[in-house]
Amino acid sequence: MKNIIFEIDKERLFNNLKIIRDRLPNSTRLCAVVKSDAYGHGAREICAELNNFVDYFAVANNTEGITIKKQFPNAKVFVLGGFSTEKLASAIKLGVEISLEGVDEIPILSKYARKSQTKALIHIKVDTGMHRLGLDSIEKLYKFFDKLKKYENVVFIGLYSHLGSGDSYSKRNYDQILSFQKFVDICPVNTLKHLCNSTFYADNPCYDMVRVGIGLYGYGFPYVKPILNIRARIISIKKVKAGDFIGYGNKHKAKKDMTIATISMGYGDGLPRLWTKRGYVLIKGEMCRFVANICMNLSIIDISGLDVKINDYATILGQDGKSEITAKEIAKATKTIEYEILTNFKKIK
Repeated sequence: MKNIIFEIDKERLFNNLKIIRDRLPNSTRLCAVVKSDAYGHGAREICAELNNFVDYFAVANNTEGITIKKQFPNAKVFVLGGFSTEKLASAIKLGVEISLEGVDEIPILSKYARKSQTKALIHIKVDTGMHRLGLDSIEKLYKFFDKLKKYENVVFIGLYSHLGSGDSYSKRNYDQILSFQKFVDICPVNTLKHLCNSTFYADNPCYDMVRVGIGLYGYGFPYVKPILNIRARIISIKKVKAGDFIGYGNKHKAKKDMTIATISMGYGDGLPRLWTKRGYVLIKGEMCRFVANICMNLSIIDISGLDVKINDYATILGQDGKSEITAKEIAKATKTIEYEILTNFKKIK
């Protein structure tokens, strides 16, 4: 019997995909962002479901790209993160498409392409106002193209940038679109151009492809629903009396006689310790609050009045009957973002 059950709601996943697809122009490609283990959902599992329904997968680094290409050789996989030589030869050989953002990276990539005895396919990242990665001027892009002419084994196929605001109507986003268009104007007609993300594309220029991450997983986009369900096994049930200490330290005293249960999940498994004060789990659709600080691999909850047995499961995230706990709710209570909550859960996989 598993201590932690980690499940993807496939019906919700495909419904999310349909909602997103339906708002795309017919000719626009869709790139599923599966970096950081598909935002903690399991990249292998997500790619297995979506491989025949999306046009690209985007990953954070060469290692992630290699993993996906080995599993799905025919999939188009593109590295979103900064340029790195780590496992670069293997990535190129498998056909992983690499991001470049500097002229000096071209000869390095060419050297690894020769080792791989194949051509390296590249997307150039341009900085349109986020000031994180990318070429930040038209002049630098011209120089990049001039240098690229000397290297036949490095093939330019795509141009992209990254929006800095999640607000669809942000002036910053529109300024970035105007900046991106200036870079687009000097690229070959057949260049694959991509800029927009889950929270922005629906009402704005999509170019040739949109990159959708958090929207697929049920957040940050209208009408989508969370797809991840996590449940932890109840491994102990005890009766405590009013005044008894519970858990570590001397902070947590039972205010009344109560029944408590220990579940097999803690902050070492991705459950935020800051979730203790406001947090809860669901058992048979009922809210059961934490009664002591969340421990590394265990947590203690109040199950008073409920018919609960050892080996029953508590819902940490997801649906339980008509009730549901979302990463957005946990993030709000712990003063972070749902991205961090979700990606932390990858520790348990």
